[in-house]
Amino acid sequence: MLFTDQELQDIKDRIKDSAKDLNNILHKINYSEEERITADIVSRLNEPYMFVVVGEVKSGKSSFINALLDPGKEICKVAVSPMTDTIQQIVYGKPEREEYSSPYVKKIYQDNEILKEIAVVDTPGTNTIVDHHQEVTEKFVPVSDLIIFVFEAKNPYRQSSWEFFDFIKDEWRKNIIFVLQQKDLLELKDLETNIIGVKENAKKKGIVSPVVFAVSAKDEIEGNTNISGFSILREYIENHITKGKSPLLKLEASIKTLESINTKLQEGMKLRIEQFNHDNSFRTDIKNILTKQEVKTNNQTDVLVESLIAKYDKISEKYESVLSKRLGFFSLLTNSFKSIFDKSENLNKWLSNFTESLERELKDTMGKSLNTGIKDIADNIQMMAKLVDAKLHTNRTILTKDHQIFSNLAEKRSNILRDLMDAFANFINREENFYDKKLMSKYGDISPDLLKGSGIAAIGIILAALTHGIVFDITGGVLTTIGFIFAGFGIGLKRKKIINGFKTELEKGRNKLKEEIAEKMKKYVSNIKGRIDDNFVRFDDYLEIEKKEIDFIESAQKNIVNSFLSIKSELRNKLNA
Repeated sequence: MLFTDQELQDIKDRIKDSAKDLNNILHKINYSEEERITADIVSRLNEPYMFVVVGEVKSGKSSFINALLDPGKEICKVAVSPMTDTIQQIVYGKPEREEYSSPYVKKIYQDNEILKEIAVVDTPGTNTIVDHHQEVTEKFVPVSDLIIFVFEAKNPYRQSSWEFFDFIKDEWRKNIIFVLQQKDLLELKDLETNIIGVKENAKKKGIVSPVVFAVSAKDEIEGNTNISGFSILREYIENHITKGKSPLLKLEASIKTLESINTKLQEGMKLRIEQFNHDNSFRTDIKNILTKQEVKTNNQTDVLVESLIAKYDKISEKYESVLSKRLGFFSLLTNSFKSIFDKSENLNKWLSNFTESLERELKDTMGKSLNTGIKDIADNIQMMAKLVDAKLHTNRTILTKDHQIFSNLAEKRSNILRDLMDAFANFINREENFYDKKLMSKYGDISPDLLKGSGIAAIGIILAALTHGIVFDITGGVLTTIGFIFAGFGIGLKRKKIINGFKTELEKGRNKLKEEIAEKMKKYVSNIKGRIDDNFVRFDDYLEIEKKEIDFIESAQKNIVNSFLSIKSELRNKLNA
């Protein structure tokens, strides 16, 4: 027993729901042609099972339809020259009449019982030269339920016919039967050869069990029904399509077409997902480059700081020893007597010379060390920008702008990447992107002309200004304080307090030097890293949107696939019962 009307309607509603979900996806991605076809399929669910008859001009399609439906009538006009200049839909209706539903589609209403179960569509020849016919035919094929491919029996091998067959089979996976028309024009042996040839060709193209009929519309119309071949064809239609099965087959065929659209979408999604995964990996690589270079640069900074501190300590120890000896009791006594006769031996003057010498040695020694260390650090920061720029130019495009489904998305992605590369090229050539005014305000007195147009090459100059500024500022402050200590004690010497004060200030300077150089340098590197990464904001937004859309589409498609599988199983169980 087949479905009740209510059960059938419930299945149609389920198909509509899944088709609506599919259409939501198609609309979201602007796949307008398939969106139209999906809507068209849904609108035709209550129509009869539809045969679409295709074939080359003069293959005998119109005569075939006349003989199949009513041998006594010329439903579709037949003439020596091509007559089918429109698509003709033959449907059930009273009174019998003809109406144009569009400039290229004519409806022919016939009072024929068979048309209550099936509708027949006669199409222009696949090799027609009339404008629009191929396009309109291809738009009609997707909503068909069965394709009847009519060949001229004498020559069923024409390239245009089989190219159109490929379109129907590969693009829409339609149910197809083959008809060799005008068999009366061939010898039986030649006819059998061509039937075998069509079957073999169809098998090569993926039809496992091709169904082929040989007919003669002329014989059928003239009453030679015993040799026309139509009785076998009608028996096939009766056993496989009509007698109450056509509504279920209609739904099954509709699902098959919707699945074909969904499968095309899934195939397109594979590339889209592959592109997204690649872009996501590319973005991760960029972040890894930045992090790796930041770590490397910070390590270089630590090495530089340790080197500076080691030199600072060595000089500090040297001068502490000199000061300690100079302020010893016998040394002071001896030099006090000397100073009576030689003012150059005055302790205040000695302490002043001592401070100047310490300052000079600190700045000279540490300045040289800075110059050496800054080069490596600057190279690492420059490399950070250069590696990112190189990575940008090697990012691979998988989803191309000519993609059937996602051409708009590919275009959008291409524009974002092109703008990103242009913006980044501009970024690395502008020195202000590497010059932090807030960070440099205290230490970096750099002439604007020195930096103008330098871009990433300015990093070395900027770092030199920053680090030298920090070092000279701190050491200058330390030595000024030491000078005050010396001046405060003067001749009235308190040796222990002077030496302790000297050591305390040097230790303060040491700690401040270590902290500030490391802090300021690492902050500078972090700022540059952040500015480089900021160039990718628009690309990151694109990836975030892509992730959400891909997740939405994949989830929806999974539900669509499961729904169609369930419905098909129910239909097939009923048809096989």
